[in-house]
Amino acid sequence: MHLTAAAASLQTFCNCYLREVDEGHWQAPAHFAARFGLAAGPGVRDVVELSLPQVGTTLALFIRYRSLVGRHTIAEVHERPAGSSAWQKLDALTAQLRLIDEIYAKHPGSPQRLELLSRVVESHQVMERYLAHRRARKDLGNPAHETPFIESEQAVVTGHWLHPTPKSRQGMHAWQHPVYTPELNGRFRLQLFAARRELVIQESLLDMSAEALGFEIACHGLNETGRRRLADLAASGYALLPVHPLQAHWLHHQPHVRELLAAESLIALGELGPCFTPTSSVRTVYSEDLDWMLKLSIPVKLTNSLRLNLKSELGDSVWITQLLRECRVEDEFPGFFVLEDPAYLGLDLPGIEETGFEAIFRANPFRGSRRHQAVHSIAALTEDPLDDTGHSRLFDLVRLLSKRQGLSLAHAARRWFDAYWTVAIAPVLGVFDRHGIALEAHQQNVVIGFADDGTPEASYYRDIQGIALAESHRETLVNLVSELEDLPKVFEPDDIVRNGLGYYLFFNHLFAIVHRFGADGLMDEQVLLSHIEAKLDALRSAMDGPGAALIDTLLQSDSLPCKANLLTRIEDRDELEAECELAIYAPIANPLARGLGEVKTPAFEMVGAV
Repeated sequence: MHLTAAAASLQTFCNCYLREVDEGHWQAPAHFAARFGLAAGPGVRDVVELSLPQVGTTLALFIRYRSLVGRHTIAEVHERPAGSSAWQKLDALTAQLRLIDEIYAKHPGSPQRLELLSRVVESHQVMERYLAHRRARKDLGNPAHETPFIESEQAVVTGHWLHPTPKSRQGMHAWQHPVYTPELNGRFRLQLFAARRELVIQESLLDMSAEALGFEIACHGLNETGRRRLADLAASGYALLPVHPLQAHWLHHQPHVRELLAAESLIALGELGPCFTPTSSVRTVYSEDLDWMLKLSIPVKLTNSLRLNLKSELGDSVWITQLLRECRVEDEFPGFFVLEDPAYLGLDLPGIEETGFEAIFRANPFRGSRRHQAVHSIAALTEDPLDDTGHSRLFDLVRLLSKRQGLSLAHAARRWFDAYWTVAIAPVLGVFDRHGIALEAHQQNVVIGFADDGTPEASYYRDIQGIALAESHRETLVNLVSELEDLPKVFEPDDIVRNGLGYYLFFNHLFAIVHRFGADGLMDEQVLLSHIEAKLDALRSAMDGPGAALIDTLLQSDSLPCKANLLTRIEDRDELEAECELAIYAPIANPLARGLGEVKTPAFEMVGAV
C-alpha cells in the first residue's frame, strides 16, 4: 500500500514538532552530503537537521516535498549521536520517541510524558490496523466522484494532518473498534433509557419536541406490541433518551445512574431503533433511515479531549441554530448550508453537571440524497493517497473536471478552486463580517457536495457548538435571539474569536487544500497563495466589520496564532476543560504575508497559552 502507518505517524508528529517546537536547519541534499558524506535517496529535495542537545543526538529528516504551509512529506530519518560522525537510519517510531525524550528531558518524571508516549504508540497501532483492514478488503471504495456521504466519512484512515496523535482513541478497547469506528465500518443500535419526565431537560425548534424525536427513534422497526409498550411508558410519565452503547456501558457503573435505576426513575430498555454507523467524529452517528443524526457523549478521548456533550452547551445548539435562521445566512450565500442542531435531550440531576445522557439532534440532508454526485469533507479530500496511484481524492475530482469539460489540468484546477472558494471560504468570512458569527470551519467540519463533473457546488458546515460570537456584536445578536444572553460561553472577545477563526479556516482547512494542490502537481503552492491573496483583497473591499480586520491580519501580519496540538498534548490539556476551552496557541510564520521576513518558530519554553 502506498501509505503506511509508520510514514503517516512520522509525518504528522514531525510536522507538528517543526511547526511548534523547532523549525530546524534546512539545507539542500547536496550540501548535506558534502558535509557528512551521506547522500539522500531519489526524490529527496531537502534535508532538515534537528539538534537534540538534551538527548545528545542530531536527527536529519530527509524531505521529499517541502510545503509552504507546513505539511512536509518526510521520506526517512537519520541519527548522529553526539561525538560521532556516523549517521544511522531510524525507524519512524524511534524517531518520534527521540523527539519526545528531548521535550521532556528537563522533567523526566513527568506523567505527561508517559501520557504522550502512550498516545503516540496507540495512534500508530490504530492507524496500522485501519490500513491493514483496507489492504485485506482490497477495497478503496467508490471513485471520488461517486462517493456518498457516509462512505466518505468512513474513508479517512490517517486523520488530522496537524495533530501528533491523529488516531489515538483512548478508552476504546480493541474488540470495540470494528463495532464503533467509522474506519472499520461499524454498525450498531443505540441503547434507550426511559427517564421520569420531571428529570428530563429538552428543547426543540422543530414541529416535534425532542422527546418525540427520541420516541420515534426507539419505535423504529418495532411491531405493534413493542410500540404499545413504549407508548404506555410515555403515558405513565417517562421520556425516552437515546445513548451511545459505549456511553451506556459507562453509565451503568455510575452511582447516580444505579440509584435512579433502583428507584425506577430510570429504566434501561436495551437496544432499540435502527442501525447507526459512526461518522468521522466517531460520536456523531448516522442512519440511512432517519432525517436526524445524533451527536452523543462517549467515554473516549479523541485527539485532545474526552468527547462529552457539556450540559452548559446544550442550549448553544438550539439558540445558535435559531440565530443562523434569523440572520438568513443560507439566503445570503447560495450554495452554503448549515447542518442545524435544533433539538436536545438530557437529564437534570442535583449536584451533577453532566449526567452522561446529553444528546443533540442534527439535521441529516444526506439521507438517500442524490442532490450531489459525491460528498466529501475537506479531511477526506486532502488525505494522502492510500494506493499506488499517488493521487488524492481532490486530484481525482480535478482530473474528472478536466476530462468532462475538455480543459487542461491546470485550467481545471483553477476552475475547481474558484468554485470551492465560492461555496466554502467566502461564505464563512462573509458571515463573520456581517454578523460577528465565527464558524469553526476546520477540515472535518466542512463537507463539500460535488456536481457530476467534479465541480464543488455546495458546502455544508456542521458543529453548531463550535461557533463563537464576537463580543462587539452582542447587543445586535441578543436582540435577534434573546436566549443568547443566558449562554455562558458563546460570546468571546473579538481578538480571540478572530484568532480562532483564522486558525480553523486557514491553517487547518484552507492550507490543507493548498498543500494538496502543490503535492499533487495541480498548482504550485506559491502561485495558489498569491491567488488566495487576490481573492482576500476582493472580499476585503466590500467589508467593514470583523471580517475586514481578520483579512487585514491575514495579509499584513508576519506571524499568525496557530493552534499547537503537540504542545497541547505535551501538557495533556483537555480543551473542553481548559479555561475558555482553549488549546495552546503559538505564533507561526504566515504563508500569506507579502514580502515580510521569515518568522522563526519560538523555542518550546517561550510558547504559552492564549
